[in-house]
Amino acid sequence: MNISKFILIDAVLVIAAAPLLFLIQEKNKNQPLLRSSNKEDISQKPPFKLPNKNKLIELEKLAKIQGSGIELNSLVGKWKFVSIWKKDTDKEDSIFSSLLRFFSAKIEFKKGISKGNPLDLSIITSIQFGLLSIVFTGSGYLRGEQPLLPFFFSLIELKSGSSTLLRKSLGEPIANQELFFALIALDKSCGWLSARGQGGALVLWLKD
Repeated sequence: MNISKFILIDAVLVIAAAPLLFLIQEKNKNQPLLRSSNKEDISQKPPFKLPNKNKLIELEKLAKIQGSGIELNSLVGKWKFVSIWKKDTDKEDSIFSSLLRFFSAKIEFKKGISKGNPLDLSIITSIQFGLLSIVFTGSGYLRGEQPLLPFFFSLIELKSGSSTLLRKSLGEPIANQELFFALIALDKSCGWLSARGQGGALVLWLKD
């Protein structure tokens, strides 16, 4: 399962959890859970030009030959999903990209705590609907010169603000069946990051 499908499942879970929202809201009517938390217009464009799919494919070819130069320290931080391109089309998947922006889909990379592998990362991906959010937490690591980022999620949480409503541990992945990103390029000055997912889709993030 690639990351875009994982995020879409998140969105479905948010919609399915709507009845739970109203039950909780009845207990605290002064703090409505469904108020909007997305202060930015989802159609708002950054003040600089983002790369299109053709440009990302050019950068991907270079990354495969000479590496992307992406290091752990440059990945650390929160990144919001901006665009998704399917494997076999040059057009952006505008509907899915809009859904990711609407649900404030984000991925966060933190330095891992493993002393044995300095390239370890903690990974958190989330979507948000009002005060309700679904958060997946897991681990990953950098491998190779491009580099490749294999990862897996070990915990899923349903939250209302900072309060955890539900929490479930996820099983360890089968060997060599982790999710992964093949990192393509990172522009520090403009704050964007690109990668190809396990299913072949191209993903573009902006630093949050």
